Amino acid sequence: MAKILIITARFLEHASGGAEKLAYDYASILSESNDVTVCTSSAKDYVSWKNEFPKGETKENSIRILRFPVTQTRKISKMNQILNRCLEKGDSVSDKDQLEFLKEQGPYCPDLINYVNKEQNSYDLAILIGYLYYPVVASIPKLKIPFVIVPTFHDEPPFRLPMYRKTYSNQYVYSFNAPEEMSVYETYTKQKTSSYFLIGTYINDSFVNADFSNQNSNQLITIGRIEPAKGYPELFEYFQNWKLFSNRNDITIKSLGSISSMEVPTNPLISFTGYVSEEKKISEIQKSLLLLNPSAFESFSISIMEAWIQKKAVLVNAKSSVMRGHCLRSQGGLYYSDSLSFQRTLDFLLENREITARLGQNGREYVLANFTKDVIRRKLNRMVSMLLD
Repeated sequence: MAKILIITARFLEHASGGAEKLAYDYASILSESNDVTVCTSSAKDYVSWKNEFPKGETKENSIRILRFPVTQTRKISKMNQILNRCLEKGDSVSDKDQLEFLKEQGPYCPDLINYVNKEQNSYDLAILIGYLYYPVVASIPKLKIPFVIVPTFHDEPPFRLPMYRKTYSNQYVYSFNAPEEMSVYETYTKQKTSSYFLIGTYINDSFVNADFSNQNSNQLITIGRIEPAKGYPELFEYFQNWKLFSNRNDITIKSLGSISSMEVPTNPLISFTGYVSEEKKISEIQKSLLLLNPSAFESFSISIMEAWIQKKAVLVNAKSSVMRGHCLRSQGGLYYSDSLSFQRTLDFLLENREITARLGQNGREYVLANFTKDVIRRKLNRMVSMLLD
């Protein structure tokens, strides 16, 4: 039995983010046969990093959780101002400016870093999840024990800050969620990854044969945080352009998830549910014809897997090489790159319902072959065994 330390910015079972789900899934699976401790912040909300969980040690199922207080909350506008200033300076940006950004990016938990530095020898292996946040960036230089980084890389502005070079080196071991995530890393760093795993996370097979004919549904669905960084303003603009040219008023979008940092359109064909339960989410997927994912920045995409497990086709942003790669490997969906291609691909999927249904079936087969709990358990246990060999 190995003693494993997982370091992650936020840790809760039903979080809205994919990295948080991955962290919880890995901790749960590895704790079946290992002694797992999670080092994380006391924050529940990733926007402000406000302390909401009590600090200190708790036990959840067989996972030991150590929570450390966040000593400054995040102000998104201030963080973006600092980031823009850092990016303007390029490689000449000072360590002081970058540290200011990292602290504002958060969650700023200096006590967590002190714990990792002092107590790491109590563990056999560390797993660090998420390249972007303070707990991971600040922990890496302190670590002397074997460790693997699950970076959830995507091609976004902060990735270019020199400070983040601490989180990528061909001397490190990585666990990527998709081959395209590794390609982002290798293209930007101009170095080949010498030691890596391809794992991802799992999707529960919650498929239930519905009583209604969802092949005739005119509802499209989105899942996840509704914010500019996830491509929603562009999606809503493209959809309204499509409606203008198609003269159709029978196709609707239902968006499941919290709204953050943006105004949403007041269009009777676009509705917003806010956060919904897992049962409600599955029900809405089943009622829909297909799922839209407009994000250009994904390292895995839980939402398209959730749609595929319900035999639903997906239409995704081609700027996300990860989602485009999933679609090509699975033959489970199509992708768009601009307003015109969005209109054409949406028309094709609406007018060819049998093909759309077949894409959904292909997607389900892809998830069952690659992203079930048993598959991920085998990959994780193999990774731990190899790292400790």
